[in-house]
Amino acid sequence: MMKLSRKNFVAVFVLIYIIAGPLLIPNAVPALISESSLKSGPYVDKIRYDIITQDDHQVLALQGNEIDLIGGWVDPTFLDTLQEANNIEVTNTLRNGYGYININCEMYPYNITAFRRALAFALDKEYISEDIWDGLSEPLDSCVPKINPWTIEGQLSYSYYDANITTGEHLLDEAGFLDIDSDSYRESPNGDELYVEVAVGYSSNIAMEIGENVAAALDSLNVNATWFPYDFFHYIHPKSLTSWFPIVFYGKSYRGFDVDWLATEFWSEYADNDESVWNLPRFKNSAYDSWREQLLHSASYDEVYEAAIEMQKIWVYECPQIICYENTMLTAHRTDRFEGFVNDAKDGIPSWWSNYRTHLKDKSESPFGGTLRWSTPLDVDTFNFMTTSTYTMDILQMLYDSLLRVGPDGNDIPWLAESYTIEMHEDNPSITEGHTRITFEILQNATWSDGEPLTAEDIAFTLDYYRYSGNSQGSDLSDMVAAYSLTPHTLRVEFDTESYWHLHSVGYKYILPQHIYSEIGKENWNLTDPQPPIETLVTSGPFNISNYVPEEYIELTRNPNYFFDAIPPWEINGSTLQPQNIPVEILVILVGASTAAVVIGIVIWKSKIVVID
Repeated sequence: MMKLSRKNFVAVFVLIYIIAGPLLIPNAVPALISESSLKSGPYVDKIRYDIITQDDHQVLALQGNEIDLIGGWVDPTFLDTLQEANNIEVTNTLRNGYGYININCEMYPYNITAFRRALAFALDKEYISEDIWDGLSEPLDSCVPKINPWTIEGQLSYSYYDANITTGEHLLDEAGFLDIDSDSYRESPNGDELYVEVAVGYSSNIAMEIGENVAAALDSLNVNATWFPYDFFHYIHPKSLTSWFPIVFYGKSYRGFDVDWLATEFWSEYADNDESVWNLPRFKNSAYDSWREQLLHSASYDEVYEAAIEMQKIWVYECPQIICYENTMLTAHRTDRFEGFVNDAKDGIPSWWSNYRTHLKDKSESPFGGTLRWSTPLDVDTFNFMTTSTYTMDILQMLYDSLLRVGPDGNDIPWLAESYTIEMHEDNPSITEGHTRITFEILQNATWSDGEPLTAEDIAFTLDYYRYSGNSQGSDLSDMVAAYSLTPHTLRVEFDTESYWHLHSVGYKYILPQHIYSEIGKENWNLTDPQPPIETLVTSGPFNISNYVPEEYIELTRNPNYFFDAIPPWEINGSTLQPQNIPVEILVILVGASTAAVVIGIVIWKSKIVVID
């Protein structure tokens, strides 16, 4: 692919904007922001979270300029109202999850790959997205969502997006699914009558329409099938449902982007375990299992990525589950005073990155200043982040730092860590065989909010605190055998197992101030109940709590001594262009050729809404 010079890029962007600008609703994404530029912030003086419990009241508050941002996914029934309002932007984010049909790969004849693939080819995923979802979802084949950097989606030579009845019929013919009694329906290869039941939860209209379409796809292949609604809560365990019905519709969402679950979700060892939550389709495949060791126990990103891709190749071909769609999520924010909102791959606009990157639009005011106003549906349950809820963590995440931070595109960004190395015995003979050693070089200018330096000793203390205090933060540190500082700014962590994923077990942990928590003690991790701002929280993040009125609002104030510089966005890289605000609906196709031709394509997407199924 040909690369544009900066000058040519600006020219192309201006041309597109002139042609299509008035037609587009821009989505704020950081696709063109460099990693170093992303570290610049924060800019706003304060963040205020107003507790607004009802969805319609949040929408009214946004319309009335009482808040700048609805702090969560927006109910789609308010889409038209929001789009018609002045100075409000509706933004879309693909869900980190999907709706899918689960196929019992243990039952005959569903254990025949050709049957599952034939159904995958016959099911019209484009129709599901365009008609059932009214254009509000996208087709998906892989069990790893499109927004995940580890996905194989789009890399295969084939897809199941469009209904391909001919290929489906050919697969069934070749596998021996024939109409031997001339009743217009196929029998199983052993001659038995074939009648397929598709179970869907009756609580969702989307699910019921999916069930109807799955049955119709089977009918198009001359397979006798029907669908019916069920009450999920009548079944104590999901595997009990799949034991009764070979094809069941489910929904699934993921909290993060790590894909180590590929090693357990479809591992053959769990297929026969009725009590296990893993391997719902009871899928057994030795080729798939053969990549498990490399996925879990290689320290090399490239080797782990290779395993994840190869496992997905096998999974997509075998179709133990058929992904029906990956729907989109809807968020809304005001555009009259602030800009720089970041459409995070996981959280959308209401994200850590928006708090960190958003700034005043008026250059005469400078980018620094202002109060960014959120809505939040629930009050803080506790300011102890080790015992708090997800909603509260949306606030408390602004107070703490970690060695790594997940970037807006889902990839790791070194944060408190300037760099790191992962080693095993084969890399360094001094390392015990079977162990993983990770060495981090830590920023030298990081401090706690009370002025104390943040060092490698704090991080080693934190890991040890989590590991041995018994709280959930240490659940993935059970294999850690050592965490210590080599110097005030060099940390070493060692595990007695080999795995790339240990990097995230350490890198994503919020760091605690040793001089505070050594007095609290490991045994009191769940008993401490800080009451800011009456009690000052010692933190390191870009913001700290400055005011709190229960049931009304929580206010955070910018940390003026944060360890990354807040460079005015229009001065980053000497450019006046703010790439984080380029509309994602503009598709620039660069065609590399001897003539270095540039073809510009413009795609205008419909705004999308979400109903989680």
